[in-house]
Amino acid sequence: MASGIHKYTVQEAQNASMGQAGAKFISDGEEHTGTFVAIQCLEDTVFEELIPDDTVNGYGVGSYNGNTMASETISAGTTIYGRWTKIELDVSAGGLVIAYIG
Repeated sequence: MASGIHKYTVQEAQNASMGQAGAKFISDGEEHTGTFVAIQCLEDTVFEELIPDDTVNGYGVGSYNGNTMASETISAGTTIYGRWTKIELDVSAGGLVIAYIG
């Protein structure tokens, strides 16, 4: 059995990319886990934790792939795509997102 994104049919992958697997509105500083394929920032947002599904090649808050989004403000209206397993906002710095499940 294939793992990760390769386990989806073309139709399932297209549906997930369009948010048809559902979404989670996140406005608190709690830890939210799952598989998220896109994060839309509704206001300027700073992440306390953003853990990629692929911790070798992914990006997030941490030293994944030699890059980090720690302390970076993502502007309102921005949508970032990828695969993450954990999202936690730094609400003291601001943040309000819709995380799309996939």
